[in-house]
Amino acid sequence: MGYQALYRRYRPARFDDFVGQEAVIRTLRSQVMSGRIAHAYLFCGTRGTGKTSTAKVFARAVNCENPDRGEPCGTCPTCQALAAESSLDILEIDAASNNGVDEIRDLREKVKYPPQTGRYRVYIIDEVHMLSQGAFNALLKTLEEPPSYVVFILATTEPQKLPATILSRCQRFDFGRIPAGQIVERLRVALLEGDIRCEEAALWRIARAAEGGMRDAWSIMDMCLGYAQEDGAGLTEALVLEVLGASDKRFLFAFADKLIGADAPGAVAMIDEMMRMGREVQVFVRDVSAHLRALMLAGVCGAAQTAELLDTTEEDAAEYAAQAGRTSYTRLMRMLDLFLSSETDMKWAAQPRFALEAATLRACAPEESRQVEALVARVDELERRLREGAFVQAAPAQATDGKKRKAAAEDERSGGQDGEPIRQAEPPKGPAPEAEKVWQETLRRLRQKPMIYGLAKPFRPPASLRSSSRPARGRWRSRC
Repeated sequence: MGYQALYRRYRPARFDDFVGQEAVIRTLRSQVMSGRIAHAYLFCGTRGTGKTSTAKVFARAVNCENPDRGEPCGTCPTCQALAAESSLDILEIDAASNNGVDEIRDLREKVKYPPQTGRYRVYIIDEVHMLSQGAFNALLKTLEEPPSYVVFILATTEPQKLPATILSRCQRFDFGRIPAGQIVERLRVALLEGDIRCEEAALWRIARAAEGGMRDAWSIMDMCLGYAQEDGAGLTEALVLEVLGASDKRFLFAFADKLIGADAPGAVAMIDEMMRMGREVQVFVRDVSAHLRALMLAGVCGAAQTAELLDTTEEDAAEYAAQAGRTSYTRLMRMLDLFLSSETDMKWAAQPRFALEAATLRACAPEESRQVEALVARVDELERRLREGAFVQAAPAQATDGKKRKAAAEDERSGGQDGEPIRQAEPPKGPAPEAEKVWQETLRRLRQKPMIYGLAKPFRPPASLRSSSRPARGRWRSRC
């Protein structure tokens, strides 16, 4: 037998082999043990979460002659025939290529025949949302009142496309994305059996790239193992990054530092370095967006909760929080919006690199933009710097000559040389000129949205933006 892909070799054959779907597996196993088998099931979820595999195991379990705690025994003639896919009691239909009314009419004729060896005749309809409206109407009556020996299992990634009449006739089970930690444990099984060396960081990189899909993780690992066998160095993180065309964590942190520090030349130079290394622009933009999202979560939720949300270590979460503390939340949100928009623009751009560089320059220079979001980001950044004491109050000039101090005191007591009262200069009141200018520009932009403008008009820039520099002590005289 030739080589078999990893996702087929390690496809679950029992309920115990599934990961990340504990609630669904517990319910189905309980139904097999109690004999309360429904006539129609609907399995929903993203790709690679185990919908079709669960349907096949459940079909074997309901037909098993000697089930063990709801599991198919795998030794009885029925289980062996079903596992070899030589039995006609389990029929798998691809709705993407059999989506017409004629195919459903043919199905309605076949359900009249009882099972050959098992107790149930199970029909697994994959990608059921691809059926036409006429096919759904033809299936409706059969799905509502099938023969007692027929079980329908519908699998789909887009349940919102199914008619309500179909949804109401099925028991619905939602398959969630598999956590990265459980994907890593499952991948480690194949490495132990093959006696392959692997770095822990490489497994986590594969698990995160799979985005909760076990089949995607097996496919990525299959490609990486093909590279690893050529150089004999085992499965390393650098090799996984090369296969995925992604950037490593250090590069993303350095690039984010350039964005936060408004270092446009440095950021553009890093983009050029990334292109020379052969990385894909679209993949890099997705990585930058994911990094900015991590910074945003770290700034809002803290390091502990961020580690749980991102499936990362506490050390990485603390590093995210430290970098997020060097800028404002509003500016992070604006940068994330820019890179998410550039990812969409790249689909229609002849040169995707140009869209990436344009988004980078806008992120580095918010003061050049006249949009309301950029103005709000500038005000928020100014408030943050004021809270951190970036603007230090200037110390008053100290007279070093004692005679000058004494003369100044006498001059003050005598009312000056001309006998006129001398008054201390009062510090300016109200917002700083720059803050007032920004606020007026914001109000002008908000005139296009009357409801928001009516709420914002009565307010003025906060007190934290008042001029913090106290003028040096001087004297002025009021003359007639």
